[in-house]
Amino acid sequence: MRELIILALFLPLLTGTVTMLAVKPQAIKIINLIGSFLTSLTLLAIIHQLTVHEVFSAGILYVDYLSAVLLLVVAVLSFTAVLFSTSYMERDLADGHISEPMLARYYGLLNLFIFTMICVLVVGNLGLMWVAIEATTLASALLVAFYFNRSALEAAWKYVMVCTVGICLALLGTIILYYTQLNADGGTQALDWLSLLQISGSLDPSMVKLAFVFIFIGYGTKAGLAPMHTWLPDAHSQAPSPVSGLLSGALLSCAIYAIVRNMIVVQGAVGSQFVHTLLIVFGMASILIAVPFILVQHDVKRLLAYSSVEHIGLITLGFGLGSPLAVYGALLHIVNHAVGKSALFYLAGIITQEYQTKNIVRIRGLMKVSPILGTMFMIAVLAITGSPPFAIFVSKFTLIWAAFLGGSPLLGGSTLLLLSGIFAGMMYYCLRMCFGSAPKKLEFQRVGTAAMVAMAASIVMVIAGGMVLPAWLHTILTQAATIVVGG
Repeated sequence: MRELIILALFLPLLTGTVTMLAVKPQAIKIINLIGSFLTSLTLLAIIHQLTVHEVFSAGILYVDYLSAVLLLVVAVLSFTAVLFSTSYMERDLADGHISEPMLARYYGLLNLFIFTMICVLVVGNLGLMWVAIEATTLASALLVAFYFNRSALEAAWKYVMVCTVGICLALLGTIILYYTQLNADGGTQALDWLSLLQISGSLDPSMVKLAFVFIFIGYGTKAGLAPMHTWLPDAHSQAPSPVSGLLSGALLSCAIYAIVRNMIVVQGAVGSQFVHTLLIVFGMASILIAVPFILVQHDVKRLLAYSSVEHIGLITLGFGLGSPLAVYGALLHIVNHAVGKSALFYLAGIITQEYQTKNIVRIRGLMKVSPILGTMFMIAVLAITGSPPFAIFVSKFTLIWAAFLGGSPLLGGSTLLLLSGIFAGMMYYCLRMCFGSAPKKLEFQRVGTAAMVAMAASIVMVIAGGMVLPAWLHTILTQAATIVVGG
């Protein structure tokens, strides 16, 4: 297992380094396809090993079923993002939006970004996890600013500033948590997650509460929870579409993962009521704030960004409800949202390339121009809004059902009402884009094979996930939920 984890960390770095040394675009494309495939295969091998050994701990490395859920997300999204990028960036290169040196830099930064996310998920020390989360900010900020125009630089600056404030608060909370550990056991294994879990009952409750408030707000900023979400719409709208898919599907989930890891320790010290109340309040606030911004949106990528705020709020709500069913639903929703939202960002990337605009008002007649792309876009929007029979419907239904079963009918009913508003807004804009008269001068070019495969594969996974849940994934989600609920 150790060798597999080290290999998973080494491959993105090797791929990124070789990419920066390559000259020809075709060579860069092949290098990254091979490197990404091997990285994803290695991550899947780690997950397979976990189904046999359940947990691996050695030095600073630590993986369990909870890690496996997020490793699966990174494995799937990193490969589809690179696969989609080969066609998407090739089009940008042909149109003169980027140069060949920029292409190499893009793939180098993309691999660095993937490396940092894997680091978050394989370290067992909460201090090192903070370092890895901060590293994801630095790597992804350069990708947000990739096109180096005024809007991209402004979005990257806002991203760095807001998330830096948040990550500093998370650091303060982590330091306070270490202080409580120091008083409890002398800090012999500083911020080691397993050690903290074992002594959680002897930690100072008041100090632990204070620590978690800072940790939650800090990592919640990175996760895009309202009202700390202000960086997210700008960053998602300005980054290249493959990066937007990774930001929304994988990075936000990694920040939620960091919150949950800390939450498990805190629950052992102060009980669950304080933690769950905090998560429910911010989860509901995120869903609520997303509604009006979705209803009045004009930028297609910002529309999808606010949809991410809603989904992260829903996931947080699930963890806040705290029952085994709710946590299971939240973990399942992490996987479903990651695949569905990345597919939507990929589709939005192709659409904005063809129409040369992100303005929803100017995007018309998608079904007439490209029936296949229009159909895929409608399916993806229906899926992300939680319509049956898609996978996201299953996880959303599980979360709502858990709220009613848990004795919170008002919470469940309110969530349903808010989700209906989001559904109305998303479908309104989707129908406006898909139907109507297409611009007369629009000449729709053939979408690259790699991009079509990446989008089609993601949509197939979303459809299949609504029909059947593989037994191995059910086992991983059940065991991960047990870790969260039972500590």
